[in-house]
Amino acid sequence: MEKVLNQAEMLGEAILESEEYIAMRLSEQAAMRDEAATQLIASYTEKRTKVENLLADANMDPGELARAGAELQKIEEEIDANEALNKMRQTRDTFNEMMKNVNAIIKFVVTGEKEEEEACTGSCSTCSGCGHHHHH
Repeated sequence: MEKVLNQAEMLGEAILESEEYIAMRLSEQAAMRDEAATQLIASYTEKRTKVENLLADANMDPGELARAGAELQKIEEEIDANEALNKMRQTRDTFNEMMKNVNAIIKFVVTGEKEEEEACTGSCSTCSGCGHHHHH
């Protein structure tokens, strides 16, 4: 067991030293320093909460909900257009892809099973992606 745990620790350290992990952390830090990006995130959270509260309200005004929904959508579009947030999203996707490959390799070695296409649960940890393997 000790050997397995040592190898896991080494794998963890290799992950921390990987280009993919470092790029993700740097893009996250850059986004946090980017005022436009942080304001968009705060604004998004606020607008989403507003929509959720309206949805939870039995006596909500449909017009108000439509307005709140439109505001939320506008923020989402601005987020999509924000360079710092885009970079963060891209580097996260790349990192998650690497982690998925790591997990797939371990699973394959242990069980002999290849990762199959799985239904999406909305969680990154259970996502098996579209089977693209990027070789660098």
